[in-house]
Amino acid sequence: MSQRMIARGIAVEMYVGICDFEYQTPQTVIVNVEAEATLPYRPHDIGECLDYTLICDFVRAWKDRPHTELVETLLFDVVEFCFADARVTRVDVEILKPSVIAQASAVGVGMRVTRADYQQLRASRGAA
Repeated sequence: MSQRMIARGIAVEMYVGICDFEYQTPQTVIVNVEAEATLPYRPHDIGECLDYTLICDFVRAWKDRPHTELVETLLFDVVEFCFADARVTRVDVEILKPSVIAQASAVGVGMRVTRADYQQLRASRGAA
């Protein structure tokens, strides 16, 4: 049996994007994450769970990072953070920018990746 940790709508104000105006002022970024793991039935403490406060804190810390040009960088940062927990078997991530294009409620990127795919991708890029 697998369980999912769900953290939706994590909001952070940060400098991100490639357009000139995106260098001038921070913008809101919304992050949605689901991480799946095989965990004990009826856990007794938070150590037996996927703690959603950890991913929320990780994302909110982006407010202090230097300007990031590509939201894809953020996407892979979340994936790597989640897979640092050896119990995680699959991660779904969305990084959304709600204010960058007036005709859209939000634009961004997403990824669904299994641990096996993640390890294969990292190996193909020469990462350990």
